[in-house]
Amino acid sequence: MKKSTIAIGVIAAVMAAGYVGYTSMFGAKAVQVSADVLNEKFNEYANPEAFISAQDLKNMMGTDADVVVIGALNPVKPDAPIEGSFSMWRNDYSAADGDYAFDGMRNSVDEMEAILSQYGATPSSTIVVYAANSHHDAARLFWQIKNLGHDDVRYLDGGLNAWMGEGFATGNANPTVAATNYVAPAPQVEADGLATLEMVIDAQSSEDWVILDTRGTNEFDGSTTVSGAFGPGTIPGSVHINWTQALNEDSTLKSAEELQALYGDVIKGKKVIAYCQSGVRSAHTQMVLEEVLGAEGIYNYDGSWIEYSYAHYEQTRSEVKVQNGKS
Repeated sequence: MKKSTIAIGVIAAVMAAGYVGYTSMFGAKAVQVSADVLNEKFNEYANPEAFISAQDLKNMMGTDADVVVIGALNPVKPDAPIEGSFSMWRNDYSAADGDYAFDGMRNSVDEMEAILSQYGATPSSTIVVYAANSHHDAARLFWQIKNLGHDDVRYLDGGLNAWMGEGFATGNANPTVAATNYVAPAPQVEADGLATLEMVIDAQSSEDWVILDTRGTNEFDGSTTVSGAFGPGTIPGSVHINWTQALNEDSTLKSAEELQALYGDVIKGKKVIAYCQSGVRSAHTQMVLEEVLGAEGIYNYDGSWIEYSYAHYEQTRSEVKVQNGKS
């Protein structure tokens, strides 16, 4: 055998081994989740129809039901989408460069309408959103689509991980479909769950509000500044509840009883503003509070720490105070 042939074989073997290692390290981890257990859990939620199991989604996709499945999947990770679903990433549903002086904001209603039209959705479609491993990006999509006034939006509990755990097909995604002319049924509802910087400032001096910091401990205590933010710290008076505390080890949502124990005393009798780095993890917390616990007056701060730190560190606005920040 020629040395060149041997060398090519060695290189191919190394590349294959590297890909397997990369996939196992960064790819979605399959988990097995009982549909019966999930449905029993969902029935205890305030809005069971906002959630769906992998098994029920598979059955729904196998019928003539008007269902559009959308995965929020990071393209740099080796995750094959659910077969027959559409996949997108944050840049697809975030504001265009130049719209804001900072990153991470949601895109416009018009842009969301264009995306859903491309996917063949109508206002009567069932739209199921999913992600991989941590699933907060699915909650962000959930929030943005609900902000259009779309009624039937569902979160795949366990996401791609649970789908893979059932051995259901992946790949062969982003199908070619007939485009529609999706028109948001009630885009004005966006304001019902959207916190602004001014609301956050006012909430700090009001006993009617509680501000939830859903980030990691290192972000909350100011020891870490995540890329995109303009400095460390937290919003003064924030209550820190990492969004991951709402999850089981298999990445599915905890029971209503467990989530009530986690959040109930903190939010009781209060209106709530949830925030994180850019409104993604906090969208997950908002979904839990509204759809699982049935809480009202829950707002997701879209600008979150990126906007807030910009106002404090770059604009040096005196009314924008920071706790655990730079001296």
